[in-house]
Order: sequence, then C-alpha cells, then structure tokens
Amino acid sequence: MIEKEVFPGSLNMAIDSLMAKWAWLEKKSFFRLYGWENPTVSLGRFQKENNLKIPKGVDFVRRPSGGRAVLHHMEITYCLAVPRESSFGDLSVLEFHRLVHNVIKEALCEVGVPAELSDGRRGNTAFCFDASSKYEVVVDGMKIVGSAQFRTKGAIVEHGSIVLRQNRELLREIFGEDVPQVRGLLELYDVDVKLLEETLLRRFEKVFGSFVRTQLNDDMLKEAKDLSRFFELRRR
Repeated sequence: MIEKEVFPGSLNMAIDSLMAKWAWLEKKSFFRLYGWENPTVSLGRFQKENNLKIPKGVDFVRRPSGGRAVLHHMEITYCLAVPRESSFGDLSVLEFHRLVHNVIKEALCEVGVPAELSDGRRGNTAFCFDASSKYEVVVDGMKIVGSAQFRTKGAIVEHGSIVLRQNRELLREIFGEDVPQVRGLLELYDVDVKLLEETLLRRFEKVFGSFVRTQLNDDMLKEAKDLSRFFELRRR
C-alpha cells in the first residue's frame, strides 16, 4: 500500500506505469489511492486527441492503459498492480476487470451504496463515463467508476476513478455540449469518503492479500519524475 499523495497528472501516470515494474521485481502486489494536483484530462493509450478543448489550468496526459478520455477532478483514484507469478496472473483482461470491480462494488455496498455490475452500454462521445462496458460499477443506473488495464511481461495493472462529483461546466467545455448528464457518487448518496477509502483498502486486501504500507521513497520518485515527461500532452 503506497500512502495517499497528490501529484501532477503526468507524475501520477508515471507512478502507475512503474508499479508494474515494482510488482514484478518485488514479487508482491502494490496498491495506492491518490489525488491530482490540478484537474486533469487523461487519454487512453491509443485514443486520438480529436475535438477535445483543454482549458488553462487543466493538465493533459496520456495513460499507459487504453480506454476513453477521463476528467480527473473530484474523485477517489486507485491503482492495483499484481505480479504475473501470483494466482491472478492467468486471468483474462475481462476476468481481472470483473474481480477488481466486484471488490469496489462490495466496498460501496458496505458503506450503504446500492452498487451493481452492469451488462454494458455504448456511448456516443469520447468521454469515458458516457459508456459502460461489461462489469462496470453502476449506481442507480449511473456509471460512477471508470477503469482501464494494461499488462507487461511481469505484471497486471488496473487503475481507475470513483467519481465523487462531476464538474458539468468543465466537462462541457472539454468534451462539448453533447456530453451526457452524468453524476458522481456524492451527488447520489451521502457517503463518508474517508470510510469508503478505508473500506476499499480492506476489501482489496481481503482478495489480493496484505499490502505493505509505504510512502514513495526518493529513488522511486526520481524514477517516476524522469519518466513523467513521456505522459505529458500539449494543449491544441
């Protein structure tokens, strides 16, 4: 467990990318919850930048994972990395995705939110929360968790966002006026965020085993900072 910290968007993506390496080398799972220094738009690894307007004050990055664009702002963000040598190493992309989202669903249910796993629905915009794949976490029919996965020869990594509140004005500015009317968890239910974070950690440890609680050391941070420039994107 890497203790929760707030970083610029490109540094967050570099850390998530490096967690695959650390899980492989250490032969143990890594998990972290983290925040964003500024509102940040992240694009999927292969997603085009078409028609996105990134305003001043919003960071613009590319994820090491696939999927659609996400506005990271008022949310709980998580990343899980497990070594391929673990008992989870042979799971398919969809199987691992379902396992992670079931943990999140159970954590939400424990704190009083009636979360479910969806059957899947396609959307019409570049915005991640305009569509739900199979086994996405939904509350009252609303997708509130967006996640993506990437794999290396040594590890499987899944990272994602549990949206607390949606900034609809900023969403329209970035994605256009046709962005759907989505809402965050705290706009649907009264939830103790700290309790939810603690419940998530406990639920993840129940499935994936205990995580070592640690802060990023100087060497880890230097490695991540050196890598972070590769995840930065320029505003158009």
